[in-house]
Amino acid sequence: MSPTAAVQPRVTLFPEKEIESVIEAWWDEQMSKHADDPFAPLGTLFDVLVDVDSLTAVNVLLVIEPVLGLKPPESLIRPGGYTDRHDMLGHFMPSLRKLFNQRNLKSTAK
Repeated sequence: MSPTAAVQPRVTLFPEKEIESVIEAWWDEQMSKHADDPFAPLGTLFDVLVDVDSLTAVNVLLVIEPVLGLKPPESLIRPGGYTDRHDMLGHFMPSLRKLFNQRNLKSTAK
């Protein structure tokens, strides 16, 4: 019987702080685009709309992908959008963590 080296599974932790950081930076960039919005003054119909609609929010997946190491599906985006960055983070983080952990389980099972 020949000795074989035991293959140690690679333990990778979910990059929570990095993902939060890129989402927050993306959010700030989106909000800076609205700085010169003529509808920004209070008292307009735009007060009741979300800050980032779901079509715009799809773009955040592009900044998450390199940090996460996998392509998040567009289905993660909540229809209707997000009212603020905390709303987006609260919605995304559990789903992203689950995707990341599922991928790691599959890769360690091989």
